[in-house]
Amino acid sequence: MNAMALPHPHRTRVFALAMAAIAVDTLMFSAIVPALPEFQREMGLSDTGVALIFAAFPVAQLCVAPFAARWVDRLGRRVAILAGAVLLALAGVGFALAADPWSLAVARAVLGGASAITWTGALAYVSDVYPPDQLGFRLGLAETAGGGAGLMAPLLSGLLIEWIGITETFLILVAFPVALIVWALTVPETVTRGGPTPGMFRALKGLSTSPGARAGAIALILLAIVEGMAESLFPLDLSERLMLSTAGVGLVVSLSIATLFLGAPLGGRWSDIAGRRTPILAGGIMAVIALPLMAIGPAWWVTIAAAITLFGTAIMAAPAGPLFTAAVDDMGEAGSYGISSGAMVMVFAVGFVLGPIIGGVLSAFMPFLGVCIVVAAIVAAGLLMIARLLPRAN
Repeated sequence: MNAMALPHPHRTRVFALAMAAIAVDTLMFSAIVPALPEFQREMGLSDTGVALIFAAFPVAQLCVAPFAARWVDRLGRRVAILAGAVLLALAGVGFALAADPWSLAVARAVLGGASAITWTGALAYVSDVYPPDQLGFRLGLAETAGGGAGLMAPLLSGLLIEWIGITETFLILVAFPVALIVWALTVPETVTRGGPTPGMFRALKGLSTSPGARAGAIALILLAIVEGMAESLFPLDLSERLMLSTAGVGLVVSLSIATLFLGAPLGGRWSDIAGRRTPILAGGIMAVIALPLMAIGPAWWVTIAAAITLFGTAIMAAPAGPLFTAAVDDMGEAGSYGISSGAMVMVFAVGFVLGPIIGGVLSAFMPFLGVCIVVAAIVAAGLLMIARLLPRAN
């Protein structure tokens, strides 16, 4: 079991802080999206160059996540959120001062490391205080409520960039991780520090033997590939093909991302009731159909297509959290939910590395429509693997 029979005495406060941490991380991550065309013009970058700089985030996320998982179990969830907030603030300052591709890539890398630590701590916090039959919904709700607040960032940063410029915009946004630091200091810890924890790579080997964990990993990787490709190339397509302003790009992206965070609790609750297999496959099929439609038609059409794509991938990936947590329990490591949270961050980071790279390489010799079709085919292939790992009785 991953929670006590009685409700945790600080459940509400813990859940609120986890949502806030996810919100601030999402805000700092999403705020750069409308700025990408500006950075591209100022630094003379190609679409492929932008996509590769974008990949600095998941590369750093992937490098930090294995260590973050163990730190979260040994040092505590709150320490992780505090450390992540400090790095988020530093990344914001880095974006404000970025003057060349290298400094921009460094800021993206710092943001990726911060995200690995923040999400691992936040998801482990939630896993500590809710039982398995509520975990799909609660993890999805934490991501939704937190991410839903953060999804306003593209619209906010797009407007601010037009009014006052990139430097001033990101210096203003640094106030959010600073506020998170103050909040985290008021919330109690949920684990005893210094307890024995298994090595992360040994834990990953154990998780790899679980069909459920493997299916959850594939679903997360597919979500990350779609999100990483779309967030690096979709704003450029909106700017170049549809001639949208920075604020217009921010508005379209914000409306699209809204459904990503709407789908997470719906998919999580669906999986709590009906099993993990059905929502994974249904959400993935929805994304496969909608992905190519993101690259054709006017702004209102691509907004709807992107919204359906992200909504479907969110439903597809929502059961991953409970699948990983159950696998940790089956390993005999109940309570070590830094393992499940860190493993989720790691596999997501793998997909988020692949997404911009796939998009960047393909965009060098095919239009955005071709890239979307190829990514849709990748998602379809992944769904076939998941269907074999999770039998209908699951």
